[in-house]
Amino acid sequence: MDDLNLARELSVEVVYVDGDLTELAATVNAGHWRGRATAYTVPADVSVFADALLRFAEGGPTAVFEAGVDNGIGLIALRFYRIDRSGHIAGHATLASGGVPTDHRPEQVSRLAVEFRAEAWGVAQFARQLAELARTQEGRASLVIEEQA
Repeated sequence: MDDLNLARELSVEVVYVDGDLTELAATVNAGHWRGRATAYTVPADVSVFADALLRFAEGGPTAVFEAGVDNGIGLIALRFYRIDRSGHIAGHATLASGGVPTDHRPEQVSRLAVEFRAEAWGVAQFARQLAELARTQEGRASLVIEEQA
């Protein structure tokens, strides 16, 4: 049994603001799988994702966010979708590490791809937190991940 007493969550936080760019860190703690990555984006992209995620939580289409690139500079990719006709929600996070040398080997980049479940009310709250994070360019947004059987 894996009980490290860690919160089962997805979190996104502002690490650094550099003019028009914001460096985000995303952390996923989903059961046995845990990972963290950083990537640069612009606040407008976070705001657009927050709006799409809120619409998704209210029954709208899939919501997708991507910051960075999986080439050694860091990647945060999030996708929320419905997994059945009852409307149950899943999310998928893809993280890739950055900070490797320009002439790195592909194996030097660490990657994590994990699916998780969440409740609509939690996704809506996460979307509101992301909107505030985009507006203020500071803070942290978190989403509780459901325990999977």
